[in-house]
Amino acid sequence: MLSVIGFHFEAPRVFGGFVGVDLFFVISGFLITGIIQREMREGIFSFAGFYERRLRRLLPPLYVMIALMAIPSFHFLLTSERLDYFRSAMAAVTFTSNVFFWSQAGYFDHAALDKPLLHSWSLAVEEQFYLVLPPVLWLVLRFAKSARLALPMALAALSAASLSLCIWLTLTGRSESAFFMSPPRAFEFLVGAALTLDGVPVLRNRILQHALRGVAVVLILIPVFTYQQGPDFPGYRALLPCAGAALFIWCGTGIPNRVRHPLSFLGILRFVGQISYSLYLWHWPLFTFARFAKPGLVLTLGNKTMLFALTVALSYLSWRFVEQPFLARTWIASRRDAYRWAGAASALLLVGLGLGILSSRVSTAADRAAAQLDAHNSYDFRSPYRFGSCFAPASGTFDQSCVGLVAGKTNVLLWGDSLAAHYFHGLSRNADTQGLHVLQATQPACMPTFDAAAQGHLPCRNFDAQLRAYFGDHKPDLVILSADWLEYARPPRFDTMIADLKGTIARLNASGMRVVLLGPSVQFKSRLPAMLLRAQVGGAKIRADDFVLPNVFALDGMMQAALPAHDGFSYVSVVDAVCPERQCPVTIDGGIPLSWDHAHLTAEGSVYVTARLLPKLEMKSSNVVPRRVEDANPDAQLSIGEPRDSQLRKGAP
Repeated sequence: MLSVIGFHFEAPRVFGGFVGVDLFFVISGFLITGIIQREMREGIFSFAGFYERRLRRLLPPLYVMIALMAIPSFHFLLTSERLDYFRSAMAAVTFTSNVFFWSQAGYFDHAALDKPLLHSWSLAVEEQFYLVLPPVLWLVLRFAKSARLALPMALAALSAASLSLCIWLTLTGRSESAFFMSPPRAFEFLVGAALTLDGVPVLRNRILQHALRGVAVVLILIPVFTYQQGPDFPGYRALLPCAGAALFIWCGTGIPNRVRHPLSFLGILRFVGQISYSLYLWHWPLFTFARFAKPGLVLTLGNKTMLFALTVALSYLSWRFVEQPFLARTWIASRRDAYRWAGAASALLLVGLGLGILSSRVSTAADRAAAQLDAHNSYDFRSPYRFGSCFAPASGTFDQSCVGLVAGKTNVLLWGDSLAAHYFHGLSRNADTQGLHVLQATQPACMPTFDAAAQGHLPCRNFDAQLRAYFGDHKPDLVILSADWLEYARPPRFDTMIADLKGTIARLNASGMRVVLLGPSVQFKSRLPAMLLRAQVGGAKIRADDFVLPNVFALDGMMQAALPAHDGFSYVSVVDAVCPERQCPVTIDGGIPLSWDHAHLTAEGSVYVTARLLPKLEMKSSNVVPRRVEDANPDAQLSIGEPRDSQLRKGAP
């Protein structure tokens, strides 16, 4: 729980705190499976009793949080965001929010920071799992001839299937499905469930207990402090935190708990564990709405400290006055009344949320005044980025219109990820179209490099292999490299990124191609349209310093120093060209945002930025001598997702 909160509250170095959810799934599987097995062996298990405990545990604090958080949604959220809030709340009430957020997920999804109920996806995954596990355990224990053998085999088979699905989805570029959906997450619960099986030895040696607990803590802390968000998670990388959690639990199984002083370190951890459910429920919406109250959507360290204290206080009140009375049957004693209450409360809350959806379809005066900015929250980037053809081609193939060389013109290839694709529209509009031909080979989240090991997932590794083959018989006059360098250079990856880029530049230069690398793009602390909207609605003065992410300037200086210009290579600083004296434009052409999210340029922004980059790119046709293309294959196509040997053999898996 603390790792998740640290990650969400942007604590220093807690890059992988999101694995706290994986730890929770393992713990949940251990606790719940143990209870089910014990009751089944004692002959007191009933499905009605099991699900009564689940609804008493989960629904009261969840419903209270959703209802209360609806109040600030009318003040802080825009119409489109408020509508999304009520829809996500309905999904949370029905425990389908993982499917809801999965349907919204994607490379250009709205920032997670703008979704107050995003964290409810894990509750949905948990409940979906427990709709399946009890019947499976009941069937195995009731009908198997040897439950002692059949149950481990059943859990092992289900775990293997779930883990294989998770790894396959992650490696094939569908990490959103692996992340949000319950089948590929089931193995994490089952890891914990396996610890409850008969035959699992109890570790009695105290020295060995302490030693293995230390190992377990290391296995947990490594991903907490080193993992990065990206398309390679969960997959096999989820195994490390799960193994750490399982080892830690096993070391304490069968060992009686000792009484701890409430103010001791372990006493404080025990308190956090007691209120952990309410703490999880309240921390994220409070953080989200606190950001909305700030014009720049950024919280200071002091803000976060006060917010954490408020979160703990509210969580304790929720645990003490909402969770405990329902669990202790103080308020609702009988099982029948509990089910009646759950049905009535769910129906009432769903009706209220439905009314909220209807009310959010009517724009307020503030919404209408900010309609132009609000529209950019659902900006259609597909046409200016050439999405589906030259950026993330739907067919997996870049056709002639993307990468084909044109005789008699200076061929310029734009190579990189989405932060390369967003320059194409401006380059094509601003370049000397009589003498220049701009090509485009761009793939989401893929750094332009020849080092396959640097690529995070299978589509990127294929992209790398295919560009190698392309440059084998195609020689553009100029190759422009651009990407989300801020992401690829996250500590401790800067030196590795620079080494990859130097190797790629050297190979291109050796083949006679000139290279220009565009430095970090202008990036903002959050979605620029949302920040501008809230500043406008709140009457706050718009200052670029409040909006622009300062990290881009520091990284730009580091990259310039690490990649000095030489014959055949130039480094072009985007922020120097666009942000004189570090004053970056936030709107252009009468109020159009420069970017439609935190970094990706609008069509107008692309034209604006590239107009300032062109003089530094030296792209005039007189500066680069067009090369002959007679030897190039005029029908060549570049395939994504179809790795080949040196000639990219078609049809390979």
